[in-house]
Amino acid sequence: MPSANRQAVIILGMHRSGTSAVAGATVRLGLGPPLTPLPAAVDNPGGFYESRLVVHINHHLLRAAGCAWNLSLTFDPDCIEPMLQPSDRETIAQTLEREFGTSPAFVLKDPRLCLTLPAWLPPLRAAGIVPSVLIVVRHPAEVVRSLLRRNQFPERETAPQWLQHMLEAEWLSRGLNRAVVFYDDLMHDWRGCLGRAGERAGIAWPRPIDEAGAEIDAFLSGSARHHAVAATSAFVGPPGIGDMVNAVWSTLRYLSEDPDSSVALACLDHVRGQFATWRKEVLPPGLRVVFSDS
Repeated sequence: MPSANRQAVIILGMHRSGTSAVAGATVRLGLGPPLTPLPAAVDNPGGFYESRLVVHINHHLLRAAGCAWNLSLTFDPDCIEPMLQPSDRETIAQTLEREFGTSPAFVLKDPRLCLTLPAWLPPLRAAGIVPSVLIVVRHPAEVVRSLLRRNQFPERETAPQWLQHMLEAEWLSRGLNRAVVFYDDLMHDWRGCLGRAGERAGIAWPRPIDEAGAEIDAFLSGSARHHAVAATSAFVGPPGIGDMVNAVWSTLRYLSEDPDSSVALACLDHVRGQFATWRKEVLPPGLRVVFSDS
């Protein structure tokens, strides 16, 4: 009999946004990690805290729609539910059971979940697992520079991807217990940042913050942070995108301080509509990048 007391803390955010730093900190606060995590890499020596199987499923879902994590501007998350086969649903349910067993609280993390979350929520709920969401936000210019260094993807391609991932993460998580976590805040004062996030998202950290303090201090101090920029504005990307990116960056900051702000939600809805029009009518043909599994 499934227990309604189990909890999945779902970490959403664009690639290279500090989601691994947040995930690593939450694991040290007592959340269960996946059984088969991706190994650490040169670009992320502290580890990803992502399940190999979860990443594989999300990759499969995007591929089935003719997309990939870096080729997703034509992707609509509403298409996921209709295209799921019974075997897909069973695979997702089995993956959750295999990777997280009976852990009372665990971390479910993969940046692709910003787009594929609708495939995961029904199996979680069917298993009696309550989802809470942490939306991780990093300045888009830092993300752009990081992806340029790692993947050689130019700003005109990655800025719209940042915008899409953040808009969909916010939209798809509405109605769930959630909190917006800024990477800057995490690195400046992770205790206050995750303390507030836990309260807002309904997460009772299994391990007290004070007890985990030294361990998380050491973990985050080892996080290599490059490409830091001033965070006063975020006009990043090609014409027509920069204003939208800046609006979302600013509004998410507002939402992190006032999670129930109707003004912030209305602003995000407005930008989401603008972005949908841009994707449909303005998206330059050159913004088609190569498939990458990174």
